[in-house]
Amino acid sequence: MALLAAGPLVVLAACGPMEPPPAAPAAPSAAPSALGPVEIGKLATALAQAKVYDPKGNAMSCAPPSADCPDAPPDRRFLDDCRLAGFQVRQCGCSARCTGNVVAASRRYDEKGNVKECGKVKMDCNEPKLSSAFQDACIDKGHRVELCDCSWVCTGDPTK
Repeated sequence: MALLAAGPLVVLAACGPMEPPPAAPAAPSAAPSALGPVEIGKLATALAQAKVYDPKGNAMSCAPPSADCPDAPPDRRFLDDCRLAGFQVRQCGCSARCTGNVVAASRRYDEKGNVKECGKVKMDCNEPKLSSAFQDACIDKGHRVELCDCSWVCTGDPTK
């Protein structure tokens, strides 16, 4: 019986002395400072002076949002194209504007750097051959090769 009673003591002794639980993390000494009216004014001015683009690709500065705008349906295609191109939509006055030029971002270029208007990919065409030189030139400039109508195009000018 003495051996059984000594067993648990050996196990406890092997684990070492009991440590108190760690202390709770200290509370932050001060809350992060909020932006004051001067900083907010500077940000509003910077946003108002930021360049934005309309659906036709015209650049302009962004007017502060207006509260009394007429009811008008939003241009969903423009807003979707803006977001899909990686830009932000901003409310400028009574109109939605894009922080990037969607018209320029949607341009496609052929091997010689000519702008190509793309329609939908035609389902009845045979996939054209893709020149490795054209593909390399396009990708080396940071662009992508895409199928446009029945020909290969680059998302940026491969000659520049």
